[in-house]
Amino acid sequence: MALHHITAMATLILGLWTARAYIPNLLATMTPPAAHLAWGFFFFALGSIGRSVYWSFGRIVMGDGWPAVREMLGGLNANMLFEMCLIVGLTLILRARLLAIPDEDRPNYNIITCITYPEPFRLAHILGRKQ
Repeated sequence: MALHHITAMATLILGLWTARAYIPNLLATMTPPAAHLAWGFFFFALGSIGRSVYWSFGRIVMGDGWPAVREMLGGLNANMLFEMCLIVGLTLILRARLLAIPDEDRPNYNIITCITYPEPFRLAHILGRKQ
């Protein structure tokens, strides 16, 4: 068994174990920022773990039949499903960031510019920051 098979198996097991621990929290009532953040990380994890399992662990399970199964599942196009999970997850995480901005400041931001709150993200500003 190759090392990437072992890491894929560990990812699958830890992913399922973690999902079991946190799925009840996803079903609980949360504030909008918390809900977007929780669901964002859920979709991000789903896409990441799914992709890892598909490309590494699928080979173990299917053995020599993997190329045929991979082709039947869409080959490289299957990545689009996992990437859509990542896109949805990251969008929800950014939405949580936007919703966490105080009400009086939020109209000045959107899902793209919310990363700059509370101060602009400029290299000169970061380098000049006192610690």
